[in-house]
Amino acid sequence: MAVISSLRFAPYFLKRQARYPIYLIFFVTSKCMGRCAHCFYWPSLNREENPLRPDEVDRIASSMGRLLQVTFTGGEPFLRDDFIKLVKTFYRRNRPVNLALATSGFHPDRVEAGVAELLRDCPQSQVTVGLPIEGDPELNDRIRGVPGFFERTRETLFLLKELKKHYPRLTVLVDLTASALNQDHLLKTYNLVRKELRPDVINLILVRGQPRDPESLQLDPAQVETVLRVMEEDIRLGKVKGFRFFGGLLHAKDILLRRMALDIYRDGKHRLPCTAGALAGVIQPEGELLPCELLKESFGSLRDHGYDVPALWNSERGREIRRRISETRCTCYHQCFLSPSLFFSPRLAPALLREWLRIRTRRV
Repeated sequence: MAVISSLRFAPYFLKRQARYPIYLIFFVTSKCMGRCAHCFYWPSLNREENPLRPDEVDRIASSMGRLLQVTFTGGEPFLRDDFIKLVKTFYRRNRPVNLALATSGFHPDRVEAGVAELLRDCPQSQVTVGLPIEGDPELNDRIRGVPGFFERTRETLFLLKELKKHYPRLTVLVDLTASALNQDHLLKTYNLVRKELRPDVINLILVRGQPRDPESLQLDPAQVETVLRVMEEDIRLGKVKGFRFFGGLLHAKDILLRRMALDIYRDGKHRLPCTAGALAGVIQPEGELLPCELLKESFGSLRDHGYDVPALWNSERGREIRRRISETRCTCYHQCFLSPSLFFSPRLAPALLREWLRIRTRRV
């Protein structure tokens, strides 16, 4: 089902421009219990806010057609009592191929109940839940600024793995953010996650933006390189399961993606055109529509424009934003946006195919 649903997005491989963001990131709240030292979103956290109501989200979703992926994040999205209702609204209106939930896992029972409801009521979408692990319990909790965070996240992970036994459409993912705060322990942390926690997917992310602790940006590329080599070998040997849908292809994409992010971090050079503002976009808690959360540009407020995403996306301002993004040849390594940029790049298709074949060959 996921393969068939995804084929409708094949034309964007050449067109690279959609009437609305087919790859959408929705910050549902700024509320968060964490105090993570590497967080780039920290200036926006825990402000007084008037977040989009369910009826407003319904109008926004209704303005768009089918979506490739919606990633729900925050803040901590499960702090909203109506969070699952918001996710189900996008399912009902847009039938995303993948519903991706980024959560700290701080509330195990709440996450388990919410994900179970989604899996039951959204049968035509894949569901991916991403959980963060930054180190062993002591290091993880120090980076995240809250005692007991590791144990809560681990409990959530194991509850989700039990749920997966009944719903194979669920992918349990661990995000490991590499920063100066944990780089001396990266390989140890990766092995802890792979051997003890055993999620379906392990995602290595490079610290980005302007984090709470600026020192966290002082990343040693050699340390990351060491872990990447181990990760890639584990993937090729089948030691990490991967996504159930497009498993090998998404593994191949992630291998190229992590390599590209590290190369950009090293030399600051432009690698490929960014799809931010063209295929990918961001909705903020109060309805601001952005091409990317790291750019200080906005298409405008959806509340002020009839909750009509295509109208803002295709406005004169929208065209100007896309022109500037194209001309400035952005050199950021934000992996949430490198991902669709890489996946929809004709130039990188041969490299993606070669990596996929390497994975297939090693696993036979």
